[in-house]
Amino acid sequence: MPISQNRADPTDPTLEQPRVPAILKDENGEESPEGLLPRSAVSDDLVVIVPNWRTALVDPFPYIISISWVKEGSSFTEVYREEFTDPGEKTLKVPRDKLDHGIYSLSYQLSYGGNAELSFSKRVTVDRVPPDDGQEPKPLVMLDVPGDITDDYLTRFGEVRLQVPLYVDLKARDRAIYYLTDNPNPLDTEPDIREQEFSQQDIDQRRLIITVYAADIRGRGHGQRYFYYRLRDWAGNRGPRSTLLPVFVDLTPAPGNLDPARVPLSVRGLIDREHAREGAVDQKAVTVEIDAYDNPDASDKVLIRWNSHALAPLDVDPTQFPLSQTVPWSTLTADGLGPMDARVDYRISRGGTPTPPAPETQVPVNLTVAGPDHADAPAMLNLTLANLEIYGAVSKQLNTLQTIDHGQPADGYLRLYDNPQPGEKIFLYWGAISTPVAEYEVKDGDSAGQNIEFSIPWTAIEQDMENPALPVWYTTDNQVNVQLARATPVNVAIIIIRNLPEPTFPDGGLKGLLDCCARPRLWEQVRVHIEGNDAFDKDDIVELHWQGCYGPNGTSPIPGVTESFETTLSLEQARNGFDISVTDYERLVAPMVDRGSALCRYFLRKSNGGQGESKSEFVIINRTMPSGQLCGPNNDICEESFVSDVPKH
Repeated sequence: MPISQNRADPTDPTLEQPRVPAILKDENGEESPEGLLPRSAVSDDLVVIVPNWRTALVDPFPYIISISWVKEGSSFTEVYREEFTDPGEKTLKVPRDKLDHGIYSLSYQLSYGGNAELSFSKRVTVDRVPPDDGQEPKPLVMLDVPGDITDDYLTRFGEVRLQVPLYVDLKARDRAIYYLTDNPNPLDTEPDIREQEFSQQDIDQRRLIITVYAADIRGRGHGQRYFYYRLRDWAGNRGPRSTLLPVFVDLTPAPGNLDPARVPLSVRGLIDREHAREGAVDQKAVTVEIDAYDNPDASDKVLIRWNSHALAPLDVDPTQFPLSQTVPWSTLTADGLGPMDARVDYRISRGGTPTPPAPETQVPVNLTVAGPDHADAPAMLNLTLANLEIYGAVSKQLNTLQTIDHGQPADGYLRLYDNPQPGEKIFLYWGAISTPVAEYEVKDGDSAGQNIEFSIPWTAIEQDMENPALPVWYTTDNQVNVQLARATPVNVAIIIIRNLPEPTFPDGGLKGLLDCCARPRLWEQVRVHIEGNDAFDKDDIVELHWQGCYGPNGTSPIPGVTESFETTLSLEQARNGFDISVTDYERLVAPMVDRGSALCRYFLRKSNGGQGESKSEFVIINRTMPSGQLCGPNNDICEESFVSDVPKH
């Protein structure tokens, strides 16, 4: 049913609650009852979804949606609004600067055509305070261990249990992130052991227990150690480290119980080039990691073999497990680029006598690339890859885009590299756009040196239309490893003159209205005036676009009631302006019967290739007299009493 006027000042909510996608959800997908936001969500504007609504209004009224964000119990206060012309689900926001700590009531108001409706409110909680009010937590309490943590204790029980003291504002889903270190002043980069989440049952029983397994303790070696933890709530607020709990770990007796070597892999689960160069200037980022073994000693050396190729001996520091040894690129590629499974093992040498090898670890390796390899591998930039060539769709100039190329895709050309394999891809990147704007997949039958083509969409080009050296580059990708070609600088000089003054309607009077009494009559001509402009020059072309509309303000275009009028400018017209007469009355003017309008704008095409466009303007056209009669070329019914400010000519 239509919304009545008594809804103009709503007091009772009728619309659905807004939705906030960022609100935390439990393992069953249920939202936090408090509408709790993760800490990460308050670092930017908060996305708010306004559900679809329905109205019975036919006319295209604008819909204004106002977002209210207030502390619970406060009255509706707008913090953001947007205007829409159609119903439907909408995405709005709460500005980031409003997301202070607290519990809020989120709602929205829908206003249209003098009417307004209010939504039900949604509770949203912004929690910026770490657990225990951000204070330094008390130290852990070790349970069941009478003194030092001994090798015998770990062998018999396999774990050590510790208790977190109760603290202020303890809630279910709080977590303790716990650590064991040999550093009495641990750095913030200290790796954690793991995390323990606390349930409501843990809280009710007042027993916040964490478990540290024997392997974690043995892995950190023999000697003076320190347990500590940090608290983190469900929202992600993380507090400072606790007071340290000092413990002595006594793991004394010959090297033994050697675990297989560990080789951290890439996100693809193998050794690839990205992993080989990650984070290391010397491009030796593949590591073999050795976990703690029985009875380590500072005189020990670890002898690692990668596919039977020996690495440099690794000194043992019993306090720094896991030990880590880099694998040089020359060793990684000594048996080819793969794909292969590399075999990795190690022995412990003490006093010159090595132990039997640890169990072998097999590591998948694929260092192949699409295109030629290069001397600087595994660096991504390969200077031997061919250069891109870019041409404008109209200008056809090498690595240059001009104004005459406006609105058109650009063409890219590249000589295909040697030994192309089907399924390999080439991705083309344009300027500051982080994702590829074009790609090519190698097909059966493609051969080295053939010319492949790319089409760079206008949507990418228009993001940076004036740049004398816009970088354009490409990558080759064999679905495992990526190579990067050097950038081609492209001179983009697409200059568009915007916001030229709108056309005017000199016969429309002060009210901007052309009616039955207009002089000249509607069926004789409608004059559109374009002012002279410094941007105009002789031989430029101005194209006026006329669009008839049902609405009085240039809205609701009438299909077919449209025309373009081109004028090649003389010097006089360029400086002093000119008129365009619309004389096709039956097609272009007559359809605007009852307070319709004509919407006009013009486009500039300069003789030197430049382009421009004007603002839009409309004039009201009304052929209906107050009596209800329609005027026309065969029914000039205007009387002087109806003439107000229409100029006489």
